[in-house]
Amino acid sequence: MQLNGNIFNELESAYSSMLLKSELNRLAVHTEFAAFYNNDYESICGYLQKDTLNNPFSAETLKELKFRHVNVTGKIINRVSSGIFIKDPVIKLVSGNENEQKLLSGLLNKTKFISKVKDAFRKAVYFNTVEANVVWDENKKDMRIDVITPDNCTVVTGSDYLEKIKIAVRKADENGEIYWSVWTDTEHYLLKGDKKYSAGNNPGMINPFAGSGRFSLPFAVLRIEEGSDYWGEPNWNIFLHQKNLDIRLTDLNESELKTLHQIYLGINTNFTEGESFRAGDFKQINNVKEEDKEPKIESVVPGTDHTSVRENIDWLNRLVLQSEGITGNAASTELKAESGAAKVIDELELLERREEYKTLLYHFMQHLLEVIRVVWNYYNPQNRLPVNKGFEIRFTDARIFESLDDRKKRYDMALEYGYKDKIDIAAEELEVSEEEAAEIIKIRKERNGTINNVQ
Repeated sequence: MQLNGNIFNELESAYSSMLLKSELNRLAVHTEFAAFYNNDYESICGYLQKDTLNNPFSAETLKELKFRHVNVTGKIINRVSSGIFIKDPVIKLVSGNENEQKLLSGLLNKTKFISKVKDAFRKAVYFNTVEANVVWDENKKDMRIDVITPDNCTVVTGSDYLEKIKIAVRKADENGEIYWSVWTDTEHYLLKGDKKYSAGNNPGMINPFAGSGRFSLPFAVLRIEEGSDYWGEPNWNIFLHQKNLDIRLTDLNESELKTLHQIYLGINTNFTEGESFRAGDFKQINNVKEEDKEPKIESVVPGTDHTSVRENIDWLNRLVLQSEGITGNAASTELKAESGAAKVIDELELLERREEYKTLLYHFMQHLLEVIRVVWNYYNPQNRLPVNKGFEIRFTDARIFESLDDRKKRYDMALEYGYKDKIDIAAEELEVSEEEAAEIIKIRKERNGTINNVQ
């Protein structure tokens, strides 16, 4: 590269070029991750063909080969993420009145808040970092939440590499043309190629939420583990296991087919090219000289120990599950029931990790709720959520394999020792506040009294 001008400008240019190449590589990696997460079979085959060319399959074999793909990624992610949202968490405005609570509940229902949080969490277990984008739909005059994975966005950070100051989200218009929706603390515009366009009724390309501090960008980030950059490391464990499993299963399938149908080797048969045997065929070979090799057909059978290969695949599968904190029995193909004690132990192994996840999700949900409030209040100034009231989020306690009888005994003990009353129990079971629980009990008592009087 030829350097011209001030050396600091050249160094800055070289550094910017390096960052650009690095970001393109990151996008390529996350795009491949996304193909396996989304179970996109055509894209998966493309990546597997590239990985297996001449290792072990030839180019000719790959032309006709159909890869065996069994999606274990979804099973592992669902197993890791299960048990946190046993029931929907209770979300309320602190000291909010009835109308304010109704407004918040309506917004949560319209945006499918809990469903989107669950979706973001499952994707974060795999990608490590995802973005939840609160979008105002100008046509519908309503809000929605888009969960953005790292293959569809790029960020610029400031002095804190974990905080974004600029984000661009890849989208497609009605004609299928790709563009970027770009947000900074002060600007919002669409980028097609090198040209900027205004988004909606915003000719000035101004960020309407500017001045809202850390909520001026309508995004909330969910990050499982911090890394050396904004995105951290995705779950290579699951990703590489999925690829290896597909390759091994395909190789095993091809080997079994060749064993079943066999490969034939003809010696001095003089058959024409493409000629083959069918049931009941008779092939005669004449004019064989005494010095010629005797015509014959041999069956070539690959000497593959299929049982050992299957056991090795199962072992690898169990190893990966155990590394994710999941019992290997979850991948066992043996029809053997697991004892109740073993199930409890297996669940306890995941319990501590789930409690840590709850903390992450609590802060993520708080951030997302604040962004929802900023976006809603800007577009609905006559029906605002109060800005001086925080959000209360209460998760349901996870009780592992607790039967109805065990639960009744637990509540009876609480009543006997006096550290809970009927209102406490009703609030816990119905996941409502103590005031709401008291009102429910009061209504039931009045109703039961009316019924008894009628009788």
